[in-house]
Amino acid sequence: ALTSAPILTYPRIDKVSFLDTDASNEGIGAVLFQNIGNEERVIAYFSKSLVKPERNYCVTRKELLAIVKSIEHFHHYLYGRKFLLRTDHASLKWLLNFKEPASSD
Repeated sequence: ALTSAPILTYPRIDKVSFLDTDASNEGIGAVLFQNIGNEERVIAYFSKSLVKPERNYCVTRKELLAIVKSIEHFHHYLYGRKFLLRTDHASLKWLLNFKEPASSD
């Protein structure tokens, strides 16, 4: 129901974590969650208002800022673990398939 707040859950090390990010002209935000049973269970939320210079960023840069700041915010949950990142911004989808950069030696 829309009137009840979602219940946060503790992260489980045996489950994959998901990070959903988004940006608008006013702010950025993210949801960290895991699939437990047949439900997406929220671990934590993150949001940040954009300062004036950030509001001047193009949409792609705002979406990338949302990803970077969200990963920084949730680093204690994500560091050293694989996780799945979801973004709705098409020009950033290449990040989802990013591999380790090859050496130029």
